[in-house]
Amino acid sequence: MARPLFSAVLMMLLAVSPALGADEDLTQIVVPYGDLDLLSATGQTELHARLVNAASALCRPRWMRTPPDSELSAHYREVIYYACVGRVTNRALGSVVGAREARVVALN
Repeated sequence: MARPLFSAVLMMLLAVSPALGADEDLTQIVVPYGDLDLLSATGQTELHARLVNAASALCRPRWMRTPPDSELSAHYREVIYYACVGRVTNRALGSVVGAREARVVALN
C-alpha cells in the first residue's frame, strides 16, 4: 500500500517541479577576477567583496526570503546565513589560491 502511494507522490512532484522552476534557488555563481591585481591590497579587497556578494546570493534560498514566524526563527536564519556566507567565501578563496591562472572562481 505504501509503495504505490509513494510512487504517486513522487510522480506528482516530478510533474510539478518544472512549473516551479521560475523561482529556483541558485546553486552556482561564477565570479571573474581577471581584471584584478591580486598582489595589491585593493585587488584583494575587491575580490573579497565580489565573493561575499556572490555568496550572499547563494546563501539566500527561497525559504529564507519568506518572513520568519518568530524572533527566534529570525535569529536562527541570521546565524545560518552568516555561517553559510563565511563558509562559501572561504572555500572560494581557497580555490583562488589553488588556481591563480584560471582567473574565475565558481561558488557553490
